[in-house]
Amino acid sequence: MYHILVAEDEPWIRGSIVEMLNRLGEEQFTVSEATNGEEAWALVQEQWPTVLITDIMMPQMDGLSLIKKIQEHGIPMTYIIISGYDNFQYAQKAIDYGVSQYLLKPVDMDQLKEALRRSEQDMLNLREINQYMSRFQQLVNSYAEIAPQTTARKMSDLIDSVLNLRYLNPAAKVNLLRLFEWKLTSFVKELSPEVVVPSLQEDAVDTEILRYFNQLTLMFMMNASQQNAVTTNQLSKKVCEYIHAHYKKDISLTEMARFANMSISHFSSWFKRSTGRTLVQYIQEVRVDKAKELLLETQLKNYEIAEQVGFATQPYFIRVFKNAVGVSPNEFRKRMGL
Repeated sequence: MYHILVAEDEPWIRGSIVEMLNRLGEEQFTVSEATNGEEAWALVQEQWPTVLITDIMMPQMDGLSLIKKIQEHGIPMTYIIISGYDNFQYAQKAIDYGVSQYLLKPVDMDQLKEALRRSEQDMLNLREINQYMSRFQQLVNSYAEIAPQTTARKMSDLIDSVLNLRYLNPAAKVNLLRLFEWKLTSFVKELSPEVVVPSLQEDAVDTEILRYFNQLTLMFMMNASQQNAVTTNQLSKKVCEYIHAHYKKDISLTEMARFANMSISHFSSWFKRSTGRTLVQYIQEVRVDKAKELLLETQLKNYEIAEQVGFATQPYFIRVFKNAVGVSPNEFRKRMGL
């Protein structure tokens, strides 16, 4: 299964694209959303999507700057640009950054389907690498739930499996290891800025690479455990209460990270570790619960309920509701005898 990240600052456009993606490939795609370029960059580092669908003009970091940053860090990805600006200069820049799919707003289902079809081979080429990146991130996210020895062993097994990949060209293998190093180092430095983190030597042999990642993993776990003691359940409760009070509006990852006094990347991983859900999933659960109340207590129509609980479109609301509850809003009312 492929993961697609949609970066778009206009809620109704973002919701429409997410809805179309879900309709096109429920069995093929998982989809996440970002409301600006900075959020998208944070989610890229945590979710390692196979495909980035991004608007060109966004606040805080535009789409082309986002793609440039991804490429500078060597993160493998397929790109689809969407824009309301029919401008050759933007298209030319996108081509320079390796973007082959460039769609104009408003994007319709056929356009999006064709762009994904044309990107299919690139997605297939990235599948194996993305699986290793996802394994790495899952291990990092679950460190608090399993014994330190188990985390260290699993990380060692992961690095060893990368070192023993025979079908991957040497440059791609080195790049994958550098990505793991960069992420672990970034985690440690964010948690404890004063800590001096060692670097991996260019000419290191396999045994030295394994030893180095063992050391880096232990540093990460030690500093993350200390941070967990500081970031208490009280903060998690405070954040969730804020979401329950503001669920009707388009709550962004940027907004919540600022509220919790964390970086976007740190907040994203912390929130998922604390609640077991991504921010989007948690907000959707709150909205669905509120929608249930309105379905039971009022005669409001689906489009009115969708608007009241914060969904960008009625089809998106119905799909999220059905995925969460198992039946459509209308069927839910019928089953409740209404």
